[in-house]
This record gives sequence, C-alpha cells and structure tokens, in this order.
Amino acid sequence: MVVEVVFTERRRDLTPDRARNLERLRELMARIAGTEPGVAHYEEVEAGRLERADAIVLSGSTAAWSSRDVGELARLGDVVLAARRPTFGICAGMQLLTRFAGGAIELGGSVEHGFLPIHVRDHSDLLRDLPDDPVVFHDHTDEIVVLPDGFHVLASTDACAVQAFADPGRRWWGTQFHPEETTAEHPHGARVVENFLALARG
Repeated sequence: MVVEVVFTERRRDLTPDRARNLERLRELMARIAGTEPGVAHYEEVEAGRLERADAIVLSGSTAAWSSRDVGELARLGDVVLAARRPTFGICAGMQLLTRFAGGAIELGGSVEHGFLPIHVRDHSDLLRDLPDDPVVFHDHTDEIVVLPDGFHVLASTDACAVQAFADPGRRWWGTQFHPEETTAEHPHGARVVENFLALARG
C-alpha cells in the first residue's frame, strides 16, 4: 500500500519537538501500513506522488496559521483536491481539509491538551470498534466552526463539537485529536489509523 504523509509543518520551522512528533506519525504509518510511507513537507509536495498514492495523510502542526504562507497552503489544497485519493487529516491536517472544502475554523473557546475522552457519535466509519468514550491525545486551540457540505460529525467533546468527521463523497476523514500519540494504557489512536487504511483500501 502506497501512503504519502504530508507534514503540515514547514521545513524551515522544524524544531526538535516538532520533528519528534512527525517521526512518531511516520513510524506508526509504516507499522500499520506494512511499508515505509513517502514523506514531504507541505510546501514541497509533488502532485504526481499524491495522485499515485493509495492514501494521503496530512499531519498535525504546532505552528500558528498566521505564520503560514497563504499561497503555499492554497497550492497544497489544489494538489490534494486534484489527487482525488482517500485522505486523512490529523488536527491541523483536518482543519486544512475543512478549509479546502469551503468550511471555516476559529480559535476555540477552550484548550484541550493531554489524554482526554471523546464521545463517538458514529461507530460505523473511521471510529468503528472503539468504545463510546475512548481516551485519545489532544493538543489543539483552533476548531472547526463551519463544517463543509457533505461532511458529517463522527465524534465530539463538550469543548469541541467536531472531534472527528467523514466526507464519504471525497473519501476524506479527519480527527481533531492525535491518533499517532498512543500508550499502553491508551491504545485507541492506533485503531483509528488502522480503520482509515482499511477504508482507503476500500
């Protein structure tokens, strides 16, 4: 299975902490997919690689949106939309998919950080085989305030109405939480990634 991971951190803004976060995601994708994923920072993405992929993953990011180049983000949106491949957005990646499809994000009313529960509203899709209130890792301040047409909510919390979504038409999925962050006590994130790859295989 060919998986392309797009790091939504700009290469020139990569700090040691950010690099470790991205490496955790790469390692998890390699382990679950059974093959080493392709990786690229978002400003360096090659359209042809995404078009040939079986699945695309847009990573999370800790950099503020105000620090990004608007043109680079617009180009990424054009490339992802043109690829028409199953795509999974994590945190900032989920917010980017929302923007690419015409939705909106804003600074949230409260910060969620650490291992906290979500409430699953749809067990038939990305979150299948998870308990009703799995504990997953959160690290975000922004949240989706306008969900694009065709998207539906899979999970939520009291502080964040859209913790996971699906757009069956585009075959896009996203989580506001970070499934790549797991522990022996809190393993549910890995299951979410497994579910996405199964959905991508069709």
